[in-house]
Amino acid sequence: MLFILLLLGSVDCYLMNNPEPPSSEHTLAEQVQMLMEQVIHLQNDVTDLKNQISVLNAKDLSIAFFTYLKNDLVNVTKGTTLSFSGIRTNIGNAYDPVHGIFVAPASGSYNFAFSGSAQPASQDHGLHIFLKKNGVSEMYVFFDHNSHEWIQHGGSVVLHLNKGDRVWLEVGDRWGSNILGGSRAADNAYHSHFSGFLVQAD
Repeated sequence: MLFILLLLGSVDCYLMNNPEPPSSEHTLAEQVQMLMEQVIHLQNDVTDLKNQISVLNAKDLSIAFFTYLKNDLVNVTKGTTLSFSGIRTNIGNAYDPVHGIFVAPASGSYNFAFSGSAQPASQDHGLHIFLKKNGVSEMYVFFDHNSHEWIQHGGSVVLHLNKGDRVWLEVGDRWGSNILGGSRAADNAYHSHFSGFLVQAD
């Protein structure tokens, strides 16, 4: 009996001084953890590469449009978005001729220009056209008080747009009788037109 007690005491002492080596199960868990860390690192590398490719693609992106009014617009209601359905150029298809809205396909600096022609009227009249970015006025052109000859006014602006930002032309204040001239097939004249292009992507 004494021998057994001494033996058990020796075993306990050995175990205390010689802890059990890591099990194969513990080693496998460490290996899995290392692999997971490597996978996460590779995923981050792939994300960085995709972002770099997106930036390079954006810098080579070509966006440009030139549109015009096909028909005269007569006494258009305030708040109306002008739709230029005549398309000469629409590289990148960022301009929607049905709804008259340009949607930026990439973030960057853009140039927009509008030129319009208004017919004369015998009575006092006025027409204001605003260029809007996401509903905020950035530029406006007015056609007021021309009673003898056609008048042509225009303007241009450079804006920074984020991807998805929207730009359009909208009728502002108006009074009296107003006619914004459309195209004339006889002389191939575009009396009122709207254009824009990407200057430089971010």
